[in-house]
This record gives sequence, C-alpha cells and structure tokens, in this order.
Amino acid sequence: MSLRSLINLRIVLSVVLILLLGGATAVWQARQSVAKEVQSSMNLALQMIEFSFAQLPLSRRHGSTWLSQISALKQARHLKILIAEEGEKPIEFVTQRRVDELRAIPPLWFVNAVTTEYLTDKYNVSMADGSFTTIFITADPMDEIIEAWGESKAFFWSIFLMLLVIFLAVNLVFNSMLRTVKAILSGLHRVEQGEYGINLPHFKISEFDAIAVEINGLSSALNLSQKSNQALARHTMQIQESERRTMSKELHDEMGQSLTAIKAMAVASKQASSSETMAADSIIEICNHLSKVVRSMMKTLHPLSLAELGLGATLADLINECHRRYSDLDVSMDYDTNLETLSHEVAIHVYRIVQECLTNVVRHANASEVTIIVSKRNNTVWVTVADNGVGGKASQQGFGVLAMRERAESLGGQFSFESEKGLGVTVVVQLPYSEDIS
Repeated sequence: MSLRSLINLRIVLSVVLILLLGGATAVWQARQSVAKEVQSSMNLALQMIEFSFAQLPLSRRHGSTWLSQISALKQARHLKILIAEEGEKPIEFVTQRRVDELRAIPPLWFVNAVTTEYLTDKYNVSMADGSFTTIFITADPMDEIIEAWGESKAFFWSIFLMLLVIFLAVNLVFNSMLRTVKAILSGLHRVEQGEYGINLPHFKISEFDAIAVEINGLSSALNLSQKSNQALARHTMQIQESERRTMSKELHDEMGQSLTAIKAMAVASKQASSSETMAADSIIEICNHLSKVVRSMMKTLHPLSLAELGLGATLADLINECHRRYSDLDVSMDYDTNLETLSHEVAIHVYRIVQECLTNVVRHANASEVTIIVSKRNNTVWVTVADNGVGGKASQQGFGVLAMRERAESLGGQFSFESEKGLGVTVVVQLPYSEDIS
C-alpha cells in the first residue's frame, strides 16, 4: 500500500469514527431534548387544566360549556388530548399538522432512537349533574422529533463539510509532500547510479530540507571519495609502472652485466694461458653481488621472512635496514610477542603500514627519532608510529596516507592521522585481530 493510500484510508476511517461518535452524541442529545420538552408540555397542560377548572363554578360544568376551558390546549404541541365522559367513547382533540411538517417526518430509525416511554396523565372533572368526565393527556413528541431531526441533519452536514475541507486540505499538503519525496527519491536514485555531484534544492518543509542537506552532504562525500579513489588508483598504477621500470633497469644493469661478465670469465678460463683461480674468484664475487640484488628485489616485492620468521622479526629487519641506510635516524620499536600468531593477511598490512610510515618520515618529516608500537588490546591490533619531525606539512590527502587509510578500512579497521607544526606526526591504526589457522 502506498503512503497516499494509507493516509487516505486512515482519514476515511477517522471520518467514519467521528461521524459515528457525532451521530451517537446527536441522537442522545435529541432524545434528552425531546423527553424534557414533552414532559414540560405535559406538566404545563395539567397545571392549566387544574387552574381553569378551579376558576369554573360547578354549576357551569354542564354540556359543552366546560369544553371551552380546554380549547386553548387544542393547539398545544407535543400533546394528545382525549376526553371520556362517563359511559361514553373518548373524544380526541388533536392539532392537524401542516403539510410541510408531514413531508418532513423523519425516518423510522431516528423516531425509534429518540422516543422514550411517555406517561399518560389524566384529570377527572366533576360535572354539574354529578357525573365525571376524564381528560387524558398523552405525550405526542412528533413535533419535537421533527425539529430534532432537522437539527441533527444540520449537525451532520456541518461535520461532513468540515471533514471534507480537512480532507482536501490534507491532500493538498500531502501532494506537496509527495512531490518533495519524489524529488528526494530521484536524487537518491541518481546517487545510486553513480552521479555523486548532484545537489537537491532547498524545500519549504524543514524536515525534508534537512534530509536534502544530508543527502547533498552524502553526495559530496561520495564524490570526494570517488575522486580520491580514482587518484589513488592512478597513483597505484604509476607506482606499479615505476617499480616495473626500476626492476627492468636493475635486471638489465645488474643481472645483464653480471651474466655477461660471468660468460666472459667462463670463455677466458678455457684458454690455456688464463688463470683459473682468478676467474673463479671473479665469478664468485659476481654471484654474491647477484644474490644481494635478487634478495633486495624479492624484499621489495614481498617480505618472505614474514611467513618464515614472523611479523616481529620482519619488522626488526625493516628497522635494521632503515638504520643501515639512515644512520642519523633513531628508530625504536615496542613489539607485543602475542602477535606472532597473527594471520598473514593482517600481518602484511601491519608491515606495509609501518613501512609507509618510515618512508614518509624519511621523505618529509626531517625527524631524528621515530617510535613504533605494535600491540594487541582487546582482540584488536594497535599500530602507533610517532616522530619528532617538523609536522604540519604532510597532508591527509597524500597518496601514502590515503593508501594506509585504505588498508585499514579494507579490513574494517580505523585510521587516525595527527600532525601539528613543530610537534611531529602520529599515526594510529586499529585492525581486527585474527589468528593464523594454517
């Protein structure tokens, strides 16, 4: 069910409930009004009859003379008057209703709903000849019921028109809301399709305007993230191509020249006048050099010691290599041995993050001290790298920092980068801990 149908259904149900409650209230009030009006008319008629006959002497109570005393009651509303002389059939005095009143007789269900049990009062009159005449006064509420029916219809129509106006007003407002919702859904669909640069307009309804502001902020963040990812992807491909060129150059310069030299030594050793010992020493020296080059290239591609010796030894080897290359940089490490069972997937990310941090320190920090802390807390791997460099220069949008952030978030971890001018840089990374099950 759509939102429009749901709201319209609830409005209709509310209207029906209001009409039922209003109708029940109107019928109850009409019932009370009819009962009070009829009872009041009966009391008034009895008082008038008693007063009239109290003023009429007994000697004048004969024939039709006394009938003039009740003639004034013939036009009374809500009453039916019957006169029964002793031994005679009762005579009914009623007022004929007008033609328009006859046409306005309300439905039977309304008559039954507002009609109660009405009493019949009687008044005995002593005649001059010693006989008695009885006057019966019976309630006839039809006039009051007709009036109540007219008032009830007016009440019903007024409620109906009021609810109709409310219904139309709600639908007009709801149509405006639906247009806004459709605009928001259209914007979300465009974001889903990858159009991250959209901006929803401002809306008059504050709640929808707040949603539009949030969607615009989300779209901007996704757009920035997309551009950052694209830039990072381009930078990664550039690094790959750069590493391939470097490896190609090293293979050409180191491996190619060394193999050429070995071949030359081998050819020279076949000559009778050559010194085999000198050729062998040269070949051994060249092979040692090739072995160092190959190990350096393999370490650049992937630290094999990580699987063989563990994360701690691999990080220690990285720090020793840093000491060898940059003797004026003091690098200290506090390593938690509980991480030796860390899975290879997480361990390689820890290694690359520490490696990237040291690379940034050497390139940008101009620092003399670096502190590395790798520990396990509450099933989480914490990596903290802090230096005492110049700070304030490295940007969080740098490719190195973006790469570390991507590594952390790819595992469901968190990345924090703090840099203040003159206070160095602190990188804190939290990664989920998982053990190596192999």
